[in-house]
Amino acid sequence: MLKYKKYTWATIADGAEVLNDMLAGMSGKNRRVVSLSGEHTARLYFRIYRDAEQIVDIPCDVIGTYTPQWIPMDIPLAEGQLLKVGYYNNTTAGVNVQEIVIGYEETG
Repeated sequence: MLKYKKYTWATIADGAEVLNDMLAGMSGKNRRVVSLSGEHTARLYFRIYRDAEQIVDIPCDVIGTYTPQWIPMDIPLAEGQLLKVGYYNNTTAGVNVQEIVIGYEETG
């Protein structure tokens, strides 16, 4: 079944990376992240880590401007693995209210 999780940051300081624990691999469940969406802006980068390994680091302006756009992903989570998602602010100014959404499948 396809499920979604969302997280919202109030402020992202200049030059900062902000991450949130989004999803964990659980015993008896196979989880796979299949999509990513968030704010369209040239000032931020999407970042995803599985445990300590950085898997995604792409500019947010790849997302469409006016309609929701999803970036396809294929990130499996084994039991005990933790998925952290967030943004890196590559500007000299703070950025307010940014959301990030992942879509994932869960079987088992």
